[in-house]
Amino acid sequence: MGKTKALQQRIVGKTRQAVGEIIGDQDLHDAGKAEAERGRDEQDRPSKLNPLKKLKQLT
Repeated sequence: MGKTKALQQRIVGKTRQAVGEIIGDQDLHDAGKAEAERGRDEQDRPSKLNPLKKLKQLT
């Protein structure tokens, strides 16, 4: 998944989470939270083109 798709997934997840909280739908809130976390994890994953990206962030 590309960085753009991961960002889109985070935005959609956060939106679902907010809507679920506003209308009181806990299932929608939880699904949105999980989707946002998947998007964040995907964004944080080092790209295949630069496998040392995480190492550079740590130093």
